Amino acid sequence: MDGDAPGWEGAWKVVDLAAVNDDEAASDAFFDDFSRHMGTKAGGYPYEIQHGVGHHDFVFQVGPEEKVGWMWGDNGMGYFHRLPDGQWRWECRFY
Repeated sequence: MDGDAPGWEGAWKVVDLAAVNDDEAASDAFFDDFSRHMGTKAGGYPYEIQHGVGHHDFVFQVGPEEKVGWMWGDNGMGYFHRLPDGQWRWECRFY
């Protein structure tokens, strides 16, 4: 997904954010200037409600939109991953 960025925890796996962490303006820019899609989507980075979803083997997420017709607890998110051996795994996280 174009313009998609990882969340704070996921970004540490991509780049060392220590300098961003120490600079309030840079930290604000990280949260304000990068897109993170909260709804149903395929590809890109998962929108992490809680830590540890990870983007390794991530395929798509299903949000609690009316069009999808699914509700994951308290406006949670369903995450679907496809492992290298072809098996699927999924999990859901809640606010």
